[in-house]
Amino acid sequence: MAAWGWPRCSFWFGGFITRGRVLFLASANLRNGNLAEICQLFSIDTLGADLRQLTHLPSDGRPGNGCVGGGTGCAISAFFLDRITGTVLLASSCDPVGANPFGEQLFAMRPDGTGLRQLTNARGMTTDPDGTIHVELPGPYAYTSPGPGG
Repeated sequence: MAAWGWPRCSFWFGGFITRGRVLFLASANLRNGNLAEICQLFSIDTLGADLRQLTHLPSDGRPGNGCVGGGTGCAISAFFLDRITGTVLLASSCDPVGANPFGEQLFAMRPDGTGLRQLTNARGMTTDPDGTIHVELPGPYAYTSPGPGG
């Protein structure tokens, strides 16, 4: 990743090839599109050219740890490719549509990054007036498409 000018970038090994492009996770700040360097979905053509940032998940202000896990900030925790429809499915603790401030949700989008939509509506973490904390997250989830690298 340092060859692209990303010396502090974390990269998650694994991905998919679809429509002549490789999809993968990285925490790069490509053209100042990811200043917080949180885990995002990128694509590049199979010849190593035309690098694109597909997701633009917003930082929630918590410190992250790129794509290697262990941080408290938002990130993409899993992604899959529907080989029939070409839809990219991902699980994220970020809030790209303004409806997910306290937990992880499942999202879908086209392989070019357009059409992002939230599929689940779990409450995440909520606190009752008496201080009782409830957590509702989607899952377990599975998909019949092979995971990255499979």
